Amino acid sequence: MYIEPKDSRQRYTKQCLFDSFSRALECKPVSEITVSEICDDAGISRKTFYKYYSDQFALLLAMQDDLFAGFERYVEQLPANVFDMAPALIAFASDHRVLIRAAFQNRGEGNFIDRVISFLYEAYHADWERANPHMAEQDVEFLFHYVASGLVGIIRLWLFDEPELSIDEVVEKAHYLMRLTTPKSA
Repeated sequence: MYIEPKDSRQRYTKQCLFDSFSRALECKPVSEITVSEICDDAGISRKTFYKYYSDQFALLLAMQDDLFAGFERYVEQLPANVFDMAPALIAFASDHRVLIRAAFQNRGEGNFIDRVISFLYEAYHADWERANPHMAEQDVEFLFHYVASGLVGIIRLWLFDEPELSIDEVVEKAHYLMRLTTPKSA
């Protein structure tokens, strides 16, 4: 948990719910998980669950908010260079694969994936403009979204269809594809 409540009882309760829900997400999608199932596994009463969350989707959003807070801290230490950033983002996805898979399956308002792309754009668009002075501002924006969406697509493909690949193999594929789309200097 990246956002830890100050009260130790709340921290314990939320951590139990997060852990229980994560275990359930490993086996099935959010829509098939019940509040009773989460509570039984966590050893938490339904009344306590409803004190914090309205349903399992609200719990997923809270977990995505928590993950996004961790992501923001993680990205702050990364360089603006996409070739250096890609391995770190793939490693982050690997560390949080269960929750990120759930985020891909539940693309609604406040979704983690959409927030990540927006955050990266806000954090790095100025660097991308400086690195591509010959390009119009709008073209740099399109380039950024093309690369970021491609990286998100690679992570999604890996998590859902190619989970046996190692982080290093995914990074190698991402770098290979980025090099294919990077213009060579004249």
